[in-house]
Amino acid sequence: MITIRIKNADPLFDIREAIAATIGKDSLPAPKEDLFKYYKKLFVQNHSVVRAVNFRIKDTESDKATARQLLRATTGHPQPYMQSSRPDWCGKERDEFEKVFFLHDHTAESFLNEARQRLCFRAWKPAREKVLDIVSTMWHSDDPYFKALAFCAVPNCVHQFGCPEGKFNCGWWDRQDFPADIMSRREKYLKECIK
Repeated sequence: MITIRIKNADPLFDIREAIAATIGKDSLPAPKEDLFKYYKKLFVQNHSVVRAVNFRIKDTESDKATARQLLRATTGHPQPYMQSSRPDWCGKERDEFEKVFFLHDHTAESFLNEARQRLCFRAWKPAREKVLDIVSTMWHSDDPYFKALAFCAVPNCVHQFGCPEGKFNCGWWDRQDFPADIMSRREKYLKECIK
């Protein structure tokens, strides 16, 4: 089972305080717009202030091989914690497909970078499906922060409006008809790929 939680006591305050610091102010009032829209805009802009909030993903049903693929997505410095499988500690030989506890702490920046890598159709299918499960959990949460993060979690080709992989292109993007508008692209992907 996948669970998600924000580790900051007041994420909106922490973001607003970070934004205020970048413009030489002590604080800023809360935004007047809907928080889902506010966070979406913030995540698409991807300024340094998106690192002001930390959240945790807990997965109690991951296998070791899939968890290792997520461990390798290190842009933005996510912090992983995984159940040990040392034979001298566990008393049994390693099994790559054994279910383990896996936690990873992220910022919006590190998670969106992981999504760009692991939602690619060239990524290993179990890793791609695991990230889709995480994004689905975020989308179905009641928290506007996680809903906006799910909205913005797309493969690199959707993010960049074209595949950056050159001759290693999987061809998925070429078969799509995505709008050029950055928000419309994300909405189309979300509707098609997240249940």
